[in-house]
Amino acid sequence: MESTSFLALSKQVALEMRLANIANNLANASTPGYRRNEMAFEGFLSRQHASAPILYPVERGVRVDLGEGPAIATGNQLDLSITGNDRAFFVVARGNETFLTRAGTFQLDESGQIATPSGDLVLGASGQPIVMPGRSATITITGNGAIYEGDDLVGELQLVDVVPGATLDTRGDSRFSASATRPAEGYAIKQGVVEQSNVQSIIELTKLIQLSRDFEALQQIQASEHSRMTDAIERLPTV
Repeated sequence: MESTSFLALSKQVALEMRLANIANNLANASTPGYRRNEMAFEGFLSRQHASAPILYPVERGVRVDLGEGPAIATGNQLDLSITGNDRAFFVVARGNETFLTRAGTFQLDESGQIATPSGDLVLGASGQPIVMPGRSATITITGNGAIYEGDDLVGELQLVDVVPGATLDTRGDSRFSASATRPAEGYAIKQGVVEQSNVQSIIELTKLIQLSRDFEALQQIQASEHSRMTDAIERLPTV
Protein backbone atom coordinates (compact mmCIF):
# COMPACT_ATOMS: atom_id res chain seq x y z
CA MET A 1 0.00 0.00 0.00
CA GLU A 2 1.14 3.56 -0.74
CA SER A 3 0.27 4.51 2.83
CA THR A 4 2.95 2.10 4.12
CA SER A 5 5.68 4.16 2.44
CA PHE A 6 4.20 7.44 3.70
CA LEU A 7 3.96 6.06 7.24
CA ALA A 8 7.56 4.79 7.18
CA LEU A 9 8.77 8.11 5.80
CA SER A 10 6.95 10.14 8.48
CA LYS A 11 8.44 7.88 11.15
CA GLN A 12 11.93 8.35 9.70
CA VAL A 13 11.48 12.13 9.79
CA ALA A 14 10.51 11.86 13.47
CA LEU A 15 13.55 9.67 14.16
CA GLU A 16 15.82 12.19 12.45
CA MET A 17 14.46 14.94 14.70
CA ARG A 18 15.03 12.77 17.78
CA LEU A 19 18.56 12.03 16.54
CA ALA A 20 19.36 15.76 16.35
CA ASN A 21 17.92 16.26 19.83
CA ILE A 22 19.94 13.40 21.36
CA ALA A 23 23.10 14.67 19.64
CA ASN A 24 22.52 18.12 21.14
CA ASN A 25 22.05 16.62 24.61
CA LEU A 26 25.29 14.65 24.32
CA ALA A 27 27.16 17.70 23.04
CA ASN A 28 26.08 19.60 26.17
CA ALA A 29 26.65 16.81 28.68
CA SER A 30 29.42 18.87 30.30
CA THR A 31 27.82 22.32 29.91
CA PRO A 32 27.06 23.92 33.31
CA GLY A 33 23.34 24.46 33.91
CA TYR A 34 22.25 22.73 30.70
CA ARG A 35 18.86 21.06 30.82
CA ARG A 36 18.18 17.91 28.84
CA ASN A 37 15.68 18.32 26.00
CA GLU A 38 13.25 15.68 24.81
CA MET A 39 11.16 15.72 21.66
CA ALA A 40 7.41 15.47 22.15
CA PHE A 41 5.27 13.69 19.55
CA GLU A 42 1.65 12.74 19.23
CA GLY A 43 -0.30 10.69 16.72
CA PHE A 44 -2.24 12.26 13.86
CA LEU A 45 -5.06 9.98 12.75
CA SER A 46 -5.57 10.02 9.00
CA ARG A 47 -8.87 8.66 7.68
CA GLN A 48 -7.94 8.70 4.00
CA HIS A 49 -8.61 4.97 4.10
CA ALA A 50 -11.80 4.57 6.11
CA SER A 51 -11.34 0.82 6.48
CA ALA A 52 -7.83 1.22 7.99
CA PRO A 53 -7.11 4.65 9.52
CA ILE A 54 -3.39 5.50 9.73
CA LEU A 55 -1.67 7.06 12.73
CA TYR A 56 1.18 9.40 11.69
CA PRO A 57 3.67 10.83 14.25
CA VAL A 58 3.51 14.64 14.56
CA GLU A 59 6.13 16.75 16.37
CA ARG A 60 4.71 18.85 19.23
CA GLY A 61 7.78 20.72 20.43
CA VAL A 62 10.56 20.14 22.94
CA ARG A 63 10.11 19.33 26.61
CA VAL A 64 12.77 20.58 29.02
CA ASP A 65 13.79 18.22 31.82
CA LEU A 66 14.00 20.36 34.98
CA GLY A 67 15.73 17.75 37.14
CA GLU A 68 18.77 19.04 39.03
CA GLY A 69 22.20 18.20 37.70
CA PRO A 70 25.19 17.16 39.84
CA ALA A 71 27.11 19.92 41.62
CA ILE A 72 30.88 20.40 41.50
CA ALA A 73 32.82 22.47 44.03
CA THR A 74 35.10 25.05 42.43
CA GLY A 75 35.93 27.37 45.33
CA ASN A 76 35.35 30.45 43.12
CA GLN A 77 33.48 33.21 44.97
CA LEU A 78 31.08 33.90 42.13
CA ASP A 79 30.32 30.30 41.19
CA LEU A 80 26.80 29.64 42.46
CA SER A 81 24.32 26.79 42.36
CA ILE A 82 20.64 26.47 43.31
CA THR A 83 19.46 23.54 45.40
CA GLY A 84 16.11 22.50 46.86
CA ASN A 85 13.96 23.77 43.99
CA ASP A 86 14.58 22.50 40.46
CA ARG A 87 12.12 25.07 39.03
CA ALA A 88 14.10 28.04 40.38
CA PHE A 89 16.37 30.08 38.09
CA PHE A 90 18.74 33.04 38.19
CA VAL A 91 17.62 36.00 36.06
CA VAL A 92 20.05 37.56 33.58
CA ALA A 93 19.72 40.36 31.05
CA ARG A 94 21.14 40.78 27.56
CA GLY A 95 20.25 44.19 26.21
CA ASN A 96 16.53 44.72 26.76
CA GLU A 97 15.77 41.01 27.07
CA THR A 98 15.76 38.93 30.25
CA PHE A 99 16.40 35.21 30.47
CA LEU A 100 16.52 32.44 33.05
CA THR A 101 19.56 30.29 33.74
CA ARG A 102 20.86 27.64 36.14
CA ALA A 103 24.44 28.12 34.94
CA GLY A 104 25.94 29.97 37.91
CA THR A 105 29.45 30.46 36.52
CA PHE A 106 29.49 34.20 37.15
CA GLN A 107 32.27 36.78 37.11
CA LEU A 108 32.82 40.54 37.39
CA ASP A 109 32.89 42.56 34.17
CA GLU A 110 34.94 45.72 33.62
CA SER A 111 32.26 47.83 35.32
CA GLY A 112 32.19 45.67 38.44
CA GLN A 113 28.85 44.11 37.51
CA ILE A 114 28.19 40.43 38.10
CA ALA A 115 27.86 38.82 34.68
CA THR A 116 27.94 35.50 32.84
CA PRO A 117 30.97 34.51 30.70
CA SER A 118 29.01 35.59 27.60
CA GLY A 119 28.32 39.05 29.07
CA ASP A 120 24.73 38.72 30.32
CA LEU A 121 24.20 40.80 33.46
CA VAL A 122 22.92 39.05 36.58
CA LEU A 123 19.88 40.85 37.98
CA GLY A 124 19.21 41.58 41.62
CA ALA A 125 15.92 41.56 43.51
CA SER A 126 15.39 45.17 42.36
CA GLY A 127 15.45 44.07 38.73
CA GLN A 128 18.72 45.91 38.10
CA PRO A 129 22.25 44.58 37.52
CA ILE A 130 24.30 43.96 40.66
CA VAL A 131 27.37 46.19 40.96
CA MET A 132 30.22 45.38 43.34
CA PRO A 133 31.79 48.63 44.63
CA GLY A 134 35.19 46.96 44.92
CA ARG A 135 36.05 47.97 48.48
CA SER A 136 36.89 44.40 49.46
CA ALA A 137 38.25 41.31 47.76
CA THR A 138 35.99 39.10 49.87
CA ILE A 139 32.54 38.37 48.42
CA THR A 140 30.06 36.34 50.43
CA ILE A 141 26.72 35.11 49.11
CA THR A 142 24.31 33.60 51.60
CA GLY A 143 21.81 30.79 51.13
CA ASN A 144 18.96 33.23 50.47
CA GLY A 145 20.95 35.12 47.82
CA ALA A 146 22.14 38.13 49.88
CA ILE A 147 25.46 39.45 48.54
CA TYR A 148 28.10 40.94 50.85
CA GLU A 149 31.36 42.61 49.96
CA GLY A 150 33.33 42.36 53.14
CA ASP A 151 30.79 43.27 55.83
CA ASP A 152 28.66 45.48 53.54
CA LEU A 153 25.41 44.27 52.04
CA VAL A 154 25.55 45.03 48.31
CA GLY A 155 22.34 43.47 47.06
CA GLU A 156 20.33 40.30 46.69
CA LEU A 157 20.01 37.90 43.79
CA GLN A 158 16.71 37.71 41.95
CA LEU A 159 15.43 34.15 41.66
CA VAL A 160 12.20 33.19 39.95
CA ASP A 161 10.21 30.00 39.77
CA VAL A 162 8.74 28.65 36.52
CA VAL A 163 5.01 28.30 37.13
CA PRO A 164 3.81 24.68 36.69
CA GLY A 165 2.22 24.32 33.26
CA ALA A 166 4.13 27.29 31.81
CA THR A 167 6.12 26.79 28.62
CA LEU A 168 9.91 26.85 28.92
CA ASP A 169 11.93 27.48 25.76
CA THR A 170 15.70 27.13 25.30
CA ARG A 171 17.56 30.26 24.13
CA GLY A 172 21.15 29.05 23.92
CA ASP A 173 24.05 29.51 26.37
CA SER A 174 22.07 27.51 28.98
CA ARG A 175 19.42 30.26 28.99
CA PHE A 176 15.64 29.92 28.89
CA SER A 177 12.51 32.00 28.55
CA ALA A 178 9.29 31.11 30.34
CA SER A 179 5.71 32.10 29.64
CA ALA A 180 5.01 32.61 33.36
CA THR A 181 7.23 33.00 36.44
CA ARG A 182 6.85 33.95 40.09
CA PRO A 183 9.27 34.72 42.96
CA ALA A 184 11.09 31.52 43.88
CA GLU A 185 10.70 29.85 47.26
CA GLY A 186 12.18 26.83 48.99
CA TYR A 187 15.64 27.17 47.47
CA ALA A 188 19.16 27.60 48.82
CA ILE A 189 22.18 29.17 47.14
CA LYS A 190 25.53 27.44 47.46
CA GLN A 191 28.64 29.53 46.91
CA GLY A 192 31.73 28.09 45.27
CA VAL A 193 29.69 25.32 43.63
CA VAL A 194 28.53 24.96 40.01
CA GLU A 195 25.59 22.84 38.88
CA GLN A 196 26.43 20.70 35.88
CA SER A 197 24.24 19.46 33.04
CA ASN A 198 21.49 17.01 34.00
CA VAL A 199 22.20 14.92 30.89
CA GLN A 200 23.03 11.29 31.66
CA SER A 201 25.27 10.24 28.78
CA ILE A 202 24.69 6.51 29.22
CA ILE A 203 20.92 6.95 28.89
CA GLU A 204 21.30 9.17 25.83
CA LEU A 205 23.66 6.67 24.18
CA THR A 206 21.20 3.87 24.88
CA LYS A 207 18.47 5.91 23.19
CA LEU A 208 20.82 6.52 20.27
CA ILE A 209 21.37 2.76 19.81
CA GLN A 210 17.61 2.07 19.93
CA LEU A 211 16.98 4.88 17.46
CA SER A 212 19.51 3.36 15.05
CA ARG A 213 17.75 -0.02 15.28
CA ASP A 214 14.35 1.60 14.65
CA PHE A 215 15.72 3.38 11.59
CA GLU A 216 17.14 0.14 10.20
CA ALA A 217 13.81 -1.61 10.77
CA LEU A 218 11.99 1.11 8.83
CA GLN A 219 14.45 0.79 5.97
CA GLN A 220 13.74 -2.94 5.83
CA ILE A 221 10.00 -2.26 5.77
CA GLN A 222 10.43 0.18 2.89
CA ALA A 223 12.64 -2.26 0.99
CA SER A 224 10.11 -5.06 1.50
CA GLU A 225 7.23 -2.84 0.39
CA HIS A 226 9.17 -1.71 -2.68
CA SER A 227 9.90 -5.34 -3.57
CA ARG A 228 6.23 -6.27 -3.12
CA MET A 229 5.03 -3.47 -5.36
CA THR A 230 7.65 -4.29 -8.00
CA ASP A 231 6.57 -7.92 -8.06
CA ALA A 232 2.92 -6.89 -8.37
CA ILE A 233 3.68 -4.61 -11.31
CA GLU A 234 5.72 -7.31 -13.08
CA ARG A 235 2.91 -9.85 -12.69
CA LEU A 236 0.17 -7.43 -13.80
CA PRO A 237 0.50 -8.16 -17.55
CA THR A 238 0.03 -11.89 -16.92
CA VAL A 239 -3.23 -11.46 -15.00
